[in-house]
Amino acid sequence: MWSIIRCYFLSRNRDIYRDVASEYHTSALHVYRLAHGKRGRSNRDYYILKKLKEQGVITLV
Repeated sequence: MWSIIRCYFLSRNRDIYRDVASEYHTSALHVYRLAHGKRGRSNRDYYILKKLKEQGVITLV
């Protein structure tokens, strides 16, 4: 768990993760984990992944 938090703080996309998280009322760490391969389980997760794709953070959805 600590390695995930450490990687989040070292990420160049940290501001994007925060913006998307505040838009969808979730944590930035949750958005970070979705961007790095965690499976989306709800409609909100799908919209977060779609937003990250639009922003150019991820390539496949």
